[in-house]
Amino acid sequence: MNVVKRLSQHHLITDSDNGRIDLRLREQVMKLDPVDVVIHLGGKTPKEGLGRNEYFDNNVSGVSSILEYCMQKNVKRLVYVSSYVYGKPQKCPIDENHPINPHNAYAESKYLGERLCQSYCNSSDLSVIILRPFNIFGQSMRGGFLIPNLVDAIRTGNKIIIINKKSKRDFLHIDDFVDLILKVKDHDSKFDIFNVGSGQSHSFEEIVDKIEKISSKKMNVDYQDDPISFIEDIRADISKIKAKTGWHPNIKFENGLCGILEQKH
Repeated sequence: MNVVKRLSQHHLITDSDNGRIDLRLREQVMKLDPVDVVIHLGGKTPKEGLGRNEYFDNNVSGVSSILEYCMQKNVKRLVYVSSYVYGKPQKCPIDENHPINPHNAYAESKYLGERLCQSYCNSSDLSVIILRPFNIFGQSMRGGFLIPNLVDAIRTGNKIIIINKKSKRDFLHIDDFVDLILKVKDHDSKFDIFNVGSGQSHSFEEIVDKIEKISSKKMNVDYQDDPISFIEDIRADISKIKAKTGWHPNIKFENGLCGILEQKH
């Protein structure tokens, strides 16, 4: 995990998928030693075949255990990594005041976690920072997401189907995201929410073109249209986090793609 590699003297509370503890089992969480800051990244991420109950059981119950740990161990600050929770945007770029409309069970479970965090924050001395990342990408991404699927397609020559090639999304490199996490863990605020992205967006077709150019290979891609699911642009307004923390993205999208492609080869 990228955050763990950058932290040398901190505890990481993680889930059973990493062979550590099950956040749903509060007695396991309570056995952890006290710390000053908790960075919570654990939970079930979007995956085909998972039912709604699995997201809520893991993500909501897990946050509840973390918050109780924070109360009993007198933790000073919690950094909670949430998700994109805005659904189909009413405006773009999307700021933190945009209406909340989770578009799937995963996003709903992460937003419920946010609500729990704010409730505990309001009734205790715990400080909470909530991060809402849009699309994080990097060398260690698992399959099932757009960029690793495209990289696998260019490497294997297998056909890949792209729906709505003109759709644009905001992608932030994992190293920039880790830089942000390490910065906000010391951010002096009782409660704050930040959208996290690069502030720029790229269409699916543009990403294919970039990967083809970097690799000097053609992708076996089939473009299809789905007007019902089409969302023209999802892009983060990152002016708030830049102004409050001084953080800004450093890694260009093309450079991030180069790093992934070099690793795959």
